[in-house]
Amino acid sequence: MIHALLDAIRRQQLEQYEEQNIYELDYRNPAIKDSEVLLMNLTAEYLGLQKTVELALACHAKVVSLILWDPENENAIPADGRWPSSCRAVSLERAVVEFQARNMDLVYMRNPQDEDGNRLIRLDFQSVCA
Repeated sequence: MIHALLDAIRRQQLEQYEEQNIYELDYRNPAIKDSEVLLMNLTAEYLGLQKTVELALACHAKVVSLILWDPENENAIPADGRWPSSCRAVSLERAVVEFQARNMDLVYMRNPQDEDGNRLIRLDFQSVCA
């Protein structure tokens, strides 16, 4: 069920920013590409929060939209071939502090849940250096 929730949130991200240049960073092969909007879904859990923030800044995006696995979930991220088995929990508070410390203000947050009770956290940050 978590795959369906992740896909639904990703569709929402794409629809919300469809008029802008969107780049979706793949945590399995993270590459830097300048864009107006950067999607980073479940990237921080695998690359670490510091590396995720560094990559976001290097892409010069005006908006960074990321999805985190809620660390309060009872289960870990499913290791089913879609995601690697090793990951680190990232707290909501720490993610917000790290992005805000780099002139990215939190402008959108949602914490949807799937049918199994697993939650994801969507955070959208906007650069204050326009």
